[in-house]
Amino acid sequence: MRILRILKRHKLAIFIVLLSFIGAILRSFNLNWGSPFYFHPDERNIASAIVNLQFPNQMNPHFFAYGSFPIYLIYFTVFLINSFHKSQDVFIQGIFISRFYSAFLSILIIPSLYLLGKKLEGKKIGIIAAAFGTFCVGFIQFAHFGTFEMWLTFLGVWLLYFSLDLTKKIKLSTIFIVGAIFGLLMSTKISSFPLIMLPTVSIFINLYSKKKIHFAILLTILKSITILCVSFLVFMLTNPYVFLNFSSFISSMRYESSLAIGTLPVFYTGEFFNSIPIVFQFIRIYPFLLNPLLTFLFIPSFVYILILYFKKRNPFHLLLITCFLLLFLPQTFLSAKWTRYIVATLPFMYLIIAISFFNFIEFLNKEKHTLFNYQYTGISLIVIVSFIFSVSYFITVFVKQDSRIHASLWAKKNIPRSSIVLSEIYDMGIVPFNQYLQNITLFNFYDLDHTPEIKKAQLNNLLLESEYVILPSQRILKTRLINKDKFPIGNKFYNNLLNGTLDFRKIYETSCDVFCKITYLGDPIFSFEQTVNVFDRPNVIIFKKI
Repeated sequence: MRILRILKRHKLAIFIVLLSFIGAILRSFNLNWGSPFYFHPDERNIASAIVNLQFPNQMNPHFFAYGSFPIYLIYFTVFLINSFHKSQDVFIQGIFISRFYSAFLSILIIPSLYLLGKKLEGKKIGIIAAAFGTFCVGFIQFAHFGTFEMWLTFLGVWLLYFSLDLTKKIKLSTIFIVGAIFGLLMSTKISSFPLIMLPTVSIFINLYSKKKIHFAILLTILKSITILCVSFLVFMLTNPYVFLNFSSFISSMRYESSLAIGTLPVFYTGEFFNSIPIVFQFIRIYPFLLNPLLTFLFIPSFVYILILYFKKRNPFHLLLITCFLLLFLPQTFLSAKWTRYIVATLPFMYLIIAISFFNFIEFLNKEKHTLFNYQYTGISLIVIVSFIFSVSYFITVFVKQDSRIHASLWAKKNIPRSSIVLSEIYDMGIVPFNQYLQNITLFNFYDLDHTPEIKKAQLNNLLLESEYVILPSQRILKTRLINKDKFPIGNKFYNNLLNGTLDFRKIYETSCDVFCKITYLGDPIFSFEQTVNVFDRPNVIIFKKI
């Protein structure tokens, strides 16, 4: 009986622990996926930066696309492990430890969502948001990537959490905590700077309710400067080579910003031509990261919470809306619209949906004539749908063998080792084939529409000689098929390859079972933005000359 009383008293905590445990399974299973090839290019860049570090003599990462804070933490974790058990391959250690941190932070987001939802609107909202977050495909995917999206997402949740406190009481300790969190956000990715508006708005709300507007503005500026000073100190301590190697930092920032805004065209941004901001994210990205049902529900939920704010003037609602928009809008209108850019918006979308949906079903349940409990039925339906999509993704990508490794093993059995093979450049997916096929030629299909006569002549000669063509992913295929006007020669080549005009027939393609069809809405090539699956589960196609 005593155990039952304890369980009843702590049932909420037990439920959150249970959700976190389920989330941990989905996030930590097969963290070593892709071994020993490790296909994700950003992971490889981060691991290379870690390999270059040597405490205390050489601490310049020579890599500024991301901040140094996570890189240093991963490096010192590897350093500590090696002080007890020396490893010969720091590169592999760096990838695995970076994935460990991503998974760990992704798990922590579940109870963090509960605490933030509880502060925003109450325990029930926290539970709903935590349940949504547990079965989030985006969180499960990026928990398996040794990149820093989970760092940004976790820190963003807690920046909003403590910013909410500033609307009620401006304590020096809270200002220092907010400054430290913002500094770590900047130390993870400098594009987080717009989030400084969160504590600024919080402080202004607090002061405006007590003083005249001109005093509120002045004091808001002064207190925001205090937050910036704290964050700058944290940034400086965790990113010293931004200042010690300032020219390299500026050069990297110019390169990254040129990619993002489209002034520097590169081979891996070809799918974004003519893409419409906001529409693209809600059609090609969010249905994967959230799932189609939650994506659909978010739109009326966002409109509802806007109306709710203007009706009740709840500052917490204003900050939640502001947080989402600060993370969403600056990324949405960039030329490059990669999936990773908007992962950090997901917790706040869950909270918006949870508040709006819960209020709606509360209204339905207040109708005296109904005996039907819409509350549990509606939420259960959404959680079940989320569960189906998350488990389908989990099975498709991490339970099953990596699609590139599976294809290479098939090639080992079905393609003679000495065969002449043609494949695409800039794709790590071809690497597993190298151990089984000794004569692979890589051709730059990205440049087929540039200096076309020379490229066409080279390609024609290669096609005459080649016995097989291997496409290790859909990366070039997709962009050329959907952009006929932009890539007319590439479009013609891939169409002819698929329909047999080039005298090659398809003999292998990565299979797509029921879980795959659920995950990618029936089409793993064209349904979503290509980085949704080009790193962890690309579609491999092999052709044989007739």
